[in-house]
Amino acid sequence: MLNLDLMLLGDPKRFQQMCYRLARYEFSRTVALSESWDGGADVAVFASRNTGDVVLQCKFTKDLIAAKSKIAASLDTLLKNGRSTAQWILCVPVNPSMVFMNWLRTELEKRGVNGHVWTRSELIARLEEHPDVVDAFFYPAFFELASHFRSEHLELFKLSLDPACKWAQADEKVLYFSARDNVSSPDLLIDVIVRNKGTLSTAITSIEAEVFDWHHKMHGLPGEGLLFPQVTYAVSIRRGKVGVHSSKCEPPLVVKGEDLERFKIRVTDTGYAWNGGLRLSLLAGTAERLQLPAMRIFT
Repeated sequence: MLNLDLMLLGDPKRFQQMCYRLARYEFSRTVALSESWDGGADVAVFASRNTGDVVLQCKFTKDLIAAKSKIAASLDTLLKNGRSTAQWILCVPVNPSMVFMNWLRTELEKRGVNGHVWTRSELIARLEEHPDVVDAFFYPAFFELASHFRSEHLELFKLSLDPACKWAQADEKVLYFSARDNVSSPDLLIDVIVRNKGTLSTAITSIEAEVFDWHHKMHGLPGEGLLFPQVTYAVSIRRGKVGVHSSKCEPPLVVKGEDLERFKIRVTDTGYAWNGGLRLSLLAGTAERLQLPAMRIFT
């Protein structure tokens, strides 16, 4: 099982957004509301079906016992709203105690509500099925998730922004990159170290860059460490066009068995006035792919 501390999300809003993304895979008509049932930021109605609404309430806390009164009050407010509710789901970032589960079962039975809990274990099981959500919400902690970014022979050892390029990174542990000084379509230069876990050499033959979760921005006019990188490979993302863009590595990069290799990836034609996700993958022939952690891009 993916070993994730969901409290790494840091705030209730991001936890609610993550639950919303996961719910969309199970309820096709999922909608996040700007206002909640109880006036707070911890409740959202996600899906409406012929048999009634499916309601998710997100409580981002380790102390569920202390949150009991708020959960009960939210249930009462939901029932007073007058809409038909087919299912009520409580999302929590921890695995609850039996004391809490017994209390919740009693509260649901008293109100005649069909309820269920998405605990930490259940949320992580859903995250394992949808690695795109892991990439989107946990890239700040990707060093702790190194095993998630590993293929049969290659594994990511380090990924960082090259300070020579015209992009800024406020926190070196967080893959949030923004273009400096309103520069139009600057090259994004990524410094990468990969390790070959096998005993035979592996050749990286091409690189893919996938642009996803793209959003247009209203914008005015555009105004060393371990090893030395020996080569830089370029891949164009065609001014931020959504989709997968490929580039061959000429010459291929040979990573010797049981050894490290360092190189750079120059992402060109980055575009202007958009934000979204960027995910790089290393291809070793046609059989092996090493997917690097997703990055958030703000041009």
